[in-house]
Parts: sequence; structure tokens; C-alpha cells
Amino acid sequence: MMQQVMERATELVQMKLAAVERYEDWQLWLDEVNGIDEWVKMSAYYAPRDVQETLVIDEAIELEQTIVMPPQVPVEPVRKQRYAYTFQRGLKGGTLLEWSGSHISERDVRDWNLEHGMEVRVRVDRQDDQKTICRVEAVVSTERMRENPERVVFEQAIVKAHGIIEETVNGPLQDESGRSFYYVVPVEDMRYFRLEAGQLVDLVMWRGRKDTLTIAWKHPFTYEEPIVNASSNRPSAIEQQVVKTPVTTKKSNRYARKMKRQPVPKAKKAQRRVRMPKEQTIEPIVTTAVPGQLMDFVDKTPLDFTRFTGMRLVIVGNEQQTAVYREFFAPTGIELIHLAGDAQSAKKIACLAKKTDAIVVVTSRVSHAASAHVIAQAKKHGIPFAMERLDGRRSLYTACERQLERAWLKQKQEGKLLKNQ
Repeated sequence: MMQQVMERATELVQMKLAAVERYEDWQLWLDEVNGIDEWVKMSAYYAPRDVQETLVIDEAIELEQTIVMPPQVPVEPVRKQRYAYTFQRGLKGGTLLEWSGSHISERDVRDWNLEHGMEVRVRVDRQDDQKTICRVEAVVSTERMRENPERVVFEQAIVKAHGIIEETVNGPLQDESGRSFYYVVPVEDMRYFRLEAGQLVDLVMWRGRKDTLTIAWKHPFTYEEPIVNASSNRPSAIEQQVVKTPVTTKKSNRYARKMKRQPVPKAKKAQRRVRMPKEQTIEPIVTTAVPGQLMDFVDKTPLDFTRFTGMRLVIVGNEQQTAVYREFFAPTGIELIHLAGDAQSAKKIACLAKKTDAIVVVTSRVSHAASAHVIAQAKKHGIPFAMERLDGRRSLYTACERQLERAWLKQKQEGKLLKNQ
């Protein structure tokens, strides 16, 4: 296993060394070599114990023979996994003294109450090219524990509106000289910690360097200002005699004051005048006029429906004038069927088409679907029909007379008229 690991590590180092051309590339190559070194050490740590010692020695010798390093860059030997590491406190979280590129999160530090100098046992949580995140498994020793003198902490700082921090719970923010100052939280930290006015945070910085001031931890609770009761000047003897009474809510006199008001009476609404329709006798119109025609040339001769007695006439549309049409055709002996202009009632023409002699459609008082249905039935059964615009009753009656006359002539030619007589 370790032989394959060393061969792969050698290939990676040689491949990356071939791409080094500038000083910046050299620095990146060194970081990648350190990452490969950590990978080899972890592989050696998890290798079987009986073959680990010999493999590490042989592979170290092979690595020195295959890789030609510059004289100014020393080769870091492969280290074994230690039983314990020395914890070093940083601004946020901490590092391990014996493990370069290691990092311990702030949450682990607070969960284990770690201090600067403690010896801890860790395990690798995740690893990348930049650093290795370690998890604390146990605290081994606290003999060399001490506080980091270069780290300054402001505990439980109060966040105000717009991310301004001026004081803590115990007092205002002060530097080493005792001068008060304030800190404005950057927008990135406001979004990352989701800070709001009234929340408490811990601020840290390196001693004498205010530019390193940052937020290390956010507390889950918010700050509430304590309520201070005003001291009374009454003697204590009188205070002892005071009997506490149950607190009752004070009733407002708003309802009583409202009842005392004299509201202005609302003005009475005037009664609406209902107009009764005038009683008029409907007389059939026997005259009509063509648009633009003088009254002297209007045909005033009465219409003659005597020949069409017993025939059936269907009028479609203008259902408001049903009573007028029936009153007009009643003395003529013509069977009048008046249908509304909607699509539902127009379907009845399919049942009446075979026994209908003439059809007149009022185009201005009928729907498109109804008119199309009526025309289709009329053409199907060969019934005379007319599309009449509603200009007046005389024009409608004239159209009815013409269609009945066409039907009468058609029956006369076919001989049906003699059979009916």
C-alpha cells in the first residue's frame, strides 16, 4: 500500500515541478508539496503496524533519490501521527503547534473550553490544499495551559442599529490606554452571522492592532436593558404597612364620553319617484318608409295576408315584441311561432323546419350562432327565408309577406296547395 502511495506522490511532485517557471509558481509548488507530504503521513499512520516502520524508511530513501530539490529548500521528512498536539489560540479558533496548516474551529474551542498550551488529541475532519480541519477528540494535558497575552477579547458586545458596537454588557469598549472607541461591523459579517439590533457577540483582536478587530462568536440570546425602579423617599416602616392590592386595568371613559355626545341626525333620503308606464293601445303599423325616401312616396297600402291562411311563419329574434307580433298575425289566420335570438332557443328550429313555410330572421336582435343555425336548417329543407334588419314593424311585416308569398307559389307549383284545399 505505502509503495503505491510513494509512487503516486513522486509522480505528482515531478509533474508539478515541471510547470514551475516563476517565483509565484514556486510558492504554489511548495504549498502543494506540503499537501502531498500530509497525505503521505496520513497514509503511513493508517498503514498496518507490522510493515509501517520499514516502508517509511525505504520510501524516504527512494524519495531522496528520485526528487532533485534545490539546495535552499530543505525536504521535510515524513512524520508519524502524534498521540497529542499542543493547541495554540488564534483570533478565531486555533492551530496545532506540531502540525503546519492545521485548524480547529471556534465551536470546538468553546465546546472543549480549550486554552492556549493545552495538549489535545485530534482527528482529521476534512482536508484541502490550504489547510486541514481537525476535530478535537480529547484533552490530554493542561499542565502548560496559559492565556495568550497577545489576544484581546471583548465579551458580550452589544450590536446596535446599522451594525455599530460601542459597548459591552459590562461597559464601553476601551483600548489598552483606556480610550473609548466603537466598531462598525462589515456588511459581509452582518450577512454571515445574520446580526440584528440587540444581539450579543464576542470581539477579538491582536493587542495594539485595531485593524484586526473582528467577530469571533455570536451568542444565541439578545440583550435586554435592565429595568431600574426609582428609589422612593418613604421610610421603611411605612413601606411595611403597605398592603399589596391586586392590579386591575384602568377603564377608560371613552365609551361614556362617546355616549354623552349628541350625534347629528342623518338626513332622510328622499323617496324615489316611481314612474308608472302609460297605458297605450298598440295599433299595427301599416306604413313604412325607406331611408331617405320622402313621406309622399311611402307605400301606405295595407298588407294582404288572406291568401296565406293556415300557413306557418317563424320569426327569430326581438323577443320583446312577441305580444305585438301575435296581436298583428292573430286575425290573419297565420300560425306564428316566435323564437328568441339565443342559441338555445334557435335549436328548436330543427324540429319545426319540416312543418315551417317561411322564416324571417331579425339580424339586429339575434346571435351569430342562432342565425347560422337557422340559415343551415332553411337551406337544408328548402324553406324561403329572409334576413331583415329591424327598421320598423312595417318592414318586418313586408318581409314576412314576401317570404309567405314565395312559399305559397312554391306549394302551388308542386300541387300541394290543391291537396290542402
